Amino acid sequence: MSPLDAFGQAYLRLTLEIDKHVAGYIDAYYGPEALREEVNAAPPRPPAALLDDLARLEDSIPGDDPARAVYLSATLRAVECTLRLLNGETFDYLQEVHRLYDIHPQLTPESAFESAHRALDSLLPPLPGGDMAVRLAVWRRRFEIPTERGPALLELARAETRRRTAAFVALPDEESVEVRLTSNQPWSAYNWYLGNGRSLIEFNTDLPLNATALLATFAHEGYPGHHTEAVLKEQALYRQRGYAEQAAALLHSPAAVIAEGIATTALDMIFPDGTGHDWTVEVLLPAAGIAVEPDTAERLRGLEAAGAALRAVNGNAAILYHTGQLDEAQAQDYIRTYGLTSPERSAQIFRFCTHPLYRSYSFTYSEGHRLIAASADPVATFRRLLTEQVLPSELAAP
Repeated sequence: MSPLDAFGQAYLRLTLEIDKHVAGYIDAYYGPEALREEVNAAPPRPPAALLDDLARLEDSIPGDDPARAVYLSATLRAVECTLRLLNGETFDYLQEVHRLYDIHPQLTPESAFESAHRALDSLLPPLPGGDMAVRLAVWRRRFEIPTERGPALLELARAETRRRTAAFVALPDEESVEVRLTSNQPWSAYNWYLGNGRSLIEFNTDLPLNATALLATFAHEGYPGHHTEAVLKEQALYRQRGYAEQAAALLHSPAAVIAEGIATTALDMIFPDGTGHDWTVEVLLPAAGIAVEPDTAERLRGLEAAGAALRAVNGNAAILYHTGQLDEAQAQDYIRTYGLTSPERSAQIFRFCTHPLYRSYSFTYSEGHRLIAASADPVATFRRLLTEQVLPSELAAP
């Protein structure tokens, strides 16, 4: 690729400087290593000075690609919000979410969760004296696997999702994924994109691994989710077109909504109509030594559809907590009650929703999924998003 232009170098310098103030702000970096080393060798510059750098960047946005110019303007508005927060300013919580992510999340009526509970009630096996959360936990516990069995089962999921993704989109020959188990993290799994087509995907073992979730999780983090998007955009936008902004994936930016939208709809692209459950029952569960019944796949499919509305529970809890309507205990109880989760899982979700890096991030999942699923042609939209710079507000526009 050709050397980065002045705008690209200044953009990467600014985001690398912010990352020194907000550890983890850059989720993945594969720009020039010499530039990163140079920035990191110098003392952190004060946020006020970085706002001056931002103003100069905003005045020098390249205009040769109008779509890119719009995308960069929205991205720099998110950068401005981060810098103003670093300078001690505060925003209304939902205003902060909009400035960072180019979305307008709203509270989902709790009647939608209650309706989902009724649907789940008709599908879960009966359990004398057990409430809905207990029944769901007992059902899920049937599919828990020992940590030591995780790597072999994850490899099955990796191989199948990659095979299907390679038939769905063209993958470069040199791409690869490494899988590791980890612990003591606020997330359940994470893709660390390393550049040059390589990813490290870590799975958190703080909570038991569940065999029925492995396929969806690998599709989310790897094929055709985060890893695939990063590989294709590195190739199409950074290597071929020199768009430096692609080489520093910002956790607090509109691109995160697109990334999580891709990830949360990834399984549907390669296993349409819930057929991933059939593969799980036919291949993964037997490999895990878990007995299945004739209706297991159909029951899993029904439970997933019935519980779809519960995706919004965590976002509701985040809004209610960060706007002062619930305290910590009440927020965890809200997640547990409406999300039908265990106390341990509720605590982990709350930890994520209040983590400095992720406090406004929860909506990227639900809003990203909604924007793709509600598009006129979700498959065509998904393919486009894998290689193009598109803003959430563009997908939301009528």
